[in-house]
Amino acid sequence: MKNLIYLALFAILLACAEKKSDSVKENMPELSYTTDTVMVDPGDHFFFLNWGLGISDLTQDGKLLYNLNPESLLLEVVDMDALALKETIQLEKEGPNGIGGGFISKLQVIGNGNLMLFDFNKIVEISPKGELIKKYEFDRNTLSGYEFGETDVVSNMGIFSADGKTYVGELEDESFRKPAKGLAVIDLEKMELNFVPTDAISKLDEFRILLEMNGNAMMSTGESSYMKFINGQLVLTNTAINEVYIYDFTMDSLLHKTFEASLTGNERIKNFPTQVDTREALFEASKEKRKQVKFGPMIFQKEENLIWRISTDMDRMIADSVVTKDVVTFFDTDFTMLKEQTLENLSNSSNRFFKDGMLYSFLNIDDEMAFVRLKPSFTEE
Repeated sequence: MKNLIYLALFAILLACAEKKSDSVKENMPELSYTTDTVMVDPGDHFFFLNWGLGISDLTQDGKLLYNLNPESLLLEVVDMDALALKETIQLEKEGPNGIGGGFISKLQVIGNGNLMLFDFNKIVEISPKGELIKKYEFDRNTLSGYEFGETDVVSNMGIFSADGKTYVGELEDESFRKPAKGLAVIDLEKMELNFVPTDAISKLDEFRILLEMNGNAMMSTGESSYMKFINGQLVLTNTAINEVYIYDFTMDSLLHKTFEASLTGNERIKNFPTQVDTREALFEASKEKRKQVKFGPMIFQKEENLIWRISTDMDRMIADSVVTKDVVTFFDTDFTMLKEQTLENLSNSSNRFFKDGMLYSFLNIDDEMAFVRLKPSFTEE
């Protein structure tokens, strides 16, 4: 009898941890929208756009955009209400406000307005004026609560909670020769690491294309994972599979949900070589891969309490060129899939965010900063 009870409890726990696939709920109104393009006044400054705003972030209130030039360490501050450069701040490598050497490749603004600068071996917190607040190094010497393996490292390309009290990064192998073990959830007040085992990241390795010449790994192209905090929950998605992982901090549980798409594929298909020995072969394999679906990150629209995800998939071929289509998928805040819809004439952008109910997509127009704004409305069909 006890065994039957244990089995029943196990079944209930399993059902809570892994949700069945969601299909589209057709009761959501149709999206209609208008678009316009706005330019940002640079004054006599030339914006750093080489990385396509890849090292930028918006403040929580949507009023300021910070964009960093990682080479000169010049921080550009854009007033998003006025659509004009507000100021530039020169960060320092040395001195009392020195952020050190290395190369910053990510920026995050937390709730109090401070900026987190993500370097390959540390993360630096600065004030909105560039003053040094703190430096974070996550390793066996600074963290308790977890027994590090010989090659375990915490990735410095993770994310901070809005209150700045929690950091989440991948727990990975320092040489990248072994798959990532899962997530490292760090309490920054106690400097304690809670390890969350999952294959959410490691399973993406099967889609990586490795260029190996003379027995040496030269370079590789792989899939991306996206970490976001939405309504206080950690949300983990990726470019390859139609799914989401949601981490509950209170319960210390990881919920996995998969979805069924009708307007795009559901995951990458390995119809391309994953190991090549020439750059030409790498290019051809990557080209074949681009014919398949690529899922975008989750974007929260607080005005509608709605989550958007914009993905691309092949629409058709013109000669040797891939013509893609853009598809938006809507989710509620419980990550129930509500609707899919094709978007027309959407600008190609890897940097999108909502401000004042409009979806902003970065656009480089003749080396000037611009945004395409999509103003949505939902009407009954």
